[in-house]
Amino acid sequence: MTAPSDEYEEFVRLLIREESAVKAYVRRLVPTWQDVEEVVQQTSLVAWKKFSELDDVSRFGGWLMTIARFEALKYRRSLARSPLVFSEPLTELLADLDSPSVPVSDRRTALEECLQKLSAAHRELVLRAHTPGITIRDFANSQGKSEAAIYKLVQRVRHRLWDCVRSKLIGEELP
Repeated sequence: MTAPSDEYEEFVRLLIREESAVKAYVRRLVPTWQDVEEVVQQTSLVAWKKFSELDDVSRFGGWLMTIARFEALKYRRSLARSPLVFSEPLTELLADLDSPSVPVSDRRTALEECLQKLSAAHRELVLRAHTPGITIRDFANSQGKSEAAIYKLVQRVRHRLWDCVRSKLIGEELP
């Protein structure tokens, strides 16, 4: 048995090694970077509480991702009324795409290519909707539109963007 301080040091070392991957994974499941920080913090707390139950530290990364997935889904349920949150099936599909067979660089490339296919106005809308500190209300006011109209447009553009990325990743061409 390791001393408590040794166990803590090992946990922190492993957590730091996986932190960027966990943040990238959680970012696909929650709407903003502030949400990511909250979910990652909660994930770290849960992981620390359960760390003594982990039998094989070589599996820490996958174990942490599983905790992150459940924490993100729990967090999303708390946000369920927000129109900027992906539906549960779409979130599950996004989470499932996070497999070793789909490298992060491929996902990033697909997203960048699909963003370039959007009109300039739609691209700006999606990017502004995901910019920390920017609210849909402020964006709607600057465009002279209602919040509801902007939320609906964001949902449609995100759906189109998701279809494009998915088709690039699984090799389908959409009409």
